[in-house]
Amino acid sequence: MSKSSKQRKLKVLLLISGSIAAVRIPLLVSKLIKEDYIVKCVVTKNAEKIIQPLSLSILSRNKCIVDADQWNYKRSKPLHIDLCEWADILIIAPLTATTLSKWVYGNAEGLVSSILIANKKPVIVAPAMNTNMWQNKAVSSNYKKLKTFKNTLSIEPLKGLLACDQFGIGKIPTNDLILLAIKFVISQKRKDFNDLINKSFLITGGATIEKIDSARIITNNSSGEMSLLIAQVARFRGAKVTYIHGPLRLKSEITEGIECYEVQNGSELNNLVRDKIHNYDYFFMNAAVADIKLKKDFTKKISKNNLKDHLSKNLELVPDILKNVSSLKRKNQLFIGFCAFTGTLENLRETIKEKFEKKGCDLIFANPIDIEGQGFGEGSENEGWLFDRKGLEFHIERSSKLDIANKLVNRIISIDK
Repeated sequence: MSKSSKQRKLKVLLLISGSIAAVRIPLLVSKLIKEDYIVKCVVTKNAEKIIQPLSLSILSRNKCIVDADQWNYKRSKPLHIDLCEWADILIIAPLTATTLSKWVYGNAEGLVSSILIANKKPVIVAPAMNTNMWQNKAVSSNYKKLKTFKNTLSIEPLKGLLACDQFGIGKIPTNDLILLAIKFVISQKRKDFNDLINKSFLITGGATIEKIDSARIITNNSSGEMSLLIAQVARFRGAKVTYIHGPLRLKSEITEGIECYEVQNGSELNNLVRDKIHNYDYFFMNAAVADIKLKKDFTKKISKNNLKDHLSKNLELVPDILKNVSSLKRKNQLFIGFCAFTGTLENLRETIKEKFEKKGCDLIFANPIDIEGQGFGEGSENEGWLFDRKGLEFHIERSSKLDIANKLVNRIISIDK
């Protein structure tokens, strides 16, 4: 999140405990510096054995603080208090079982534990440990306690190959995901990051693909970023989230931590949505479905000379998925459709009326795609209007897609189902 020279740079206090995953933290520090944050690093005694404080000092442009610095007689204020007051946001990455236990039980032995206990600022938590340790009853109990801390956003560890050569859950979240969590936290006015803990979201996104022949496809410009950010926002706020998507066109590794299903075409998307729709409070139909397909699956490549005739004889419309699943909607569910539009707001209002009649959804969010810098593509901005059947027309001003996603979720969960 680059800042202009007139804006105050945000201060990140990065706490590093003694997991082998600490070797990945220098890359996170580099990313934070490139994004124009001010970074200070604090390492535990065990982390010092894994990663060199000098490296972190050079990368962060600030002295790396070690455990032995805590009670320096030259200081006029306790270091752990001073650092808590300095920071805008804290990150504990990786969080080990030992540091987790100290934190939730108020054991202030060591500088990192003292900081965590004294702190009242937002904290992003990125655990990393062996699968057996992560699934241990005592660790699970401690982690459950941690998730009740209102100023804490926890990103659970990922599945993959661990340093112990086991394959399981315990990998530290990706740096892209940690960076996204930072941007989410600093955009919030609230300090409670678990307000959706009893809610569930089914979200579709990305472009679907329909085959023309063995070499050609029909698709569209959607990157899938907007839907994925809605999914991550809901997950960051504690909700149960399932994300069904077409092939994504994103450079950032921000899909991790969500239950994801990738589909290729409209038929696969329709079948999966119908299978899962019953189990969720909110259904966001944000997938950019290719509107046309061929009647048959052609396994051979059609010659260019025959292509025009081939298309004219075999093209048909893809069924409207939102319309088809609207009959499955329960009383306590909200269905949200999406509409990418061009032209005037007046024309959009007429289009929205028609869509409500056809689609059977409760709400429609419409965003313009004919304004430079908005709409399709990773990193682009958005604005839009949320409509309902009763005449609601709620405008969300142009902003980052992450901010739009959060404001959209806020508005939708405020609606009485």
